Amino acid sequence: TVKGEITTNTTWKATDQYLISGFVYVRAGATLTIEPGTIIKGDKVTKGALFIDRGAKIMAVGTAEKPIVFTSNQPAGKREAGDWGGLVILGKAPVNKTPAKVEGEEITEFGGTDASDNSGELKYVRIEFAGIAYAPNKEINSLTFGGVGSGTKVEYVQASFGGDDSFEWFGGTVNAKHLISYRGLDDDFDTDN
Repeated sequence: TVKGEITTNTTWKATDQYLISGFVYVRAGATLTIEPGTIIKGDKVTKGALFIDRGAKIMAVGTAEKPIVFTSNQPAGKREAGDWGGLVILGKAPVNKTPAKVEGEEITEFGGTDASDNSGELKYVRIEFAGIAYAPNKEINSLTFGGVGSGTKVEYVQASFGGDDSFEWFGGTVNAKHLISYRGLDDDFDTDN
């Protein structure tokens, strides 16, 4: 079970399963590396969500044979849209709103002046049953990008059965390719700011 803050370089191994309890923050200066084939579950009761702060990195590089899977901690067959929060990646790239704070959480700021900022890499990643409303019209999506820069690589990512948007970009300059949105309850692809 992972709670609170990750402040040093950390590796999540495929031989273990990880449960995100509540809001978990990878803080500036730390890199979270996730091995191919790792399974990460979001806790339904505490509305678990994983935040990668400005200045932090996530290196979640799976393979076609061994994708990295973020899913619900509910038993198979009982998983539903919005069981947990989702993955939030924040960067220092331009956003046309100041201050820009994470929708749903309303605390953590993102954005800046570094268009080429690098928040890491996502490749062959599945995100399932995420996307939860913490208040009316204040949701965390399956995968949220806040001011993420063009130095970040995003390829072969699938968001399925989300309770809100599958992918949402709040400003930033990050590009992405080979994205799949499947059976989300709101927008497949959304942009703001």
